[in-house]
Amino acid sequence: MTDIEKKFKELKEKKEKALILYFTAGFPSFKESIEIIKKSAEKGTDIIEIGIPFSDPIADGPIIQYTSAKALENGINTDRCFQLIQILKNEVKIPYLFMTYFNPVYKYGIEKFADKCFKSGVSGLIIPDLPYEESFEIRKILKERNINLIYFLTPFTSENRMKKIIKKANGFIYFISVAGVTGPRESLSQEAIDIIKKIKNETEIPVVIGFGISNKEQIKQIKEYVDGIIIGSFFLQKIIDCKIKEMEELIIEFKEELKCK
Repeated sequence: MTDIEKKFKELKEKKEKALILYFTAGFPSFKESIEIIKKSAEKGTDIIEIGIPFSDPIADGPIIQYTSAKALENGINTDRCFQLIQILKNEVKIPYLFMTYFNPVYKYGIEKFADKCFKSGVSGLIIPDLPYEESFEIRKILKERNINLIYFLTPFTSENRMKKIIKKANGFIYFISVAGVTGPRESLSQEAIDIIKKIKNETEIPVVIGFGISNKEQIKQIKEYVDGIIIGSFFLQKIIDCKIKEMEELIIEFKEELKCK
């Protein structure tokens, strides 16, 4: 069982849903990103997703694009991201995921990248531009190191393809709530909820929703149907606006909302 799978099992026993937060490695700076991530874990975050800054983040909206560009200006590269995870893992023992694009992984060397993930304490990998049909080699390499490769499903995934992805999924399934790039939205559609219900009928693997979660009303609307939520852009904007204290207070509120009554 991977660290991610253990965490979802633990949360299920406690009747809680996972709060997963996304942070860009090295934003606002290497040291500050470590302190912000540590503080978020102290306030109740269950799993941390760390984005490796990339020059062409096609799945990301303007907020994450901005933080990624700033991190690159700060000299953050893949090796610095591994260093950041290792520091965090030694101090706060919760599961950590890397979110990256395939180009940096391929350039680094898939085996070498997987080895560094294992040694530094990475529990899972999210690669939004890697098609399911081309993922089997890296999935096998990661599985040998007890690391989850996280698959995506969307409101536009065909039923046939959805069933294929569910069969190969491990760790959790990342359900993208809306079409387009990352960023806060006002509400979630009933269509998205209906598709999540269908996915849950097909698998015991946890289903987590992301892209657009930004308030307690959305959490109330969706929490009974999913096993967790991912929040990225909403909290990154708080960091950009220097509202770290407000972010910490919201983490506590969101985590409380994710408890099953």
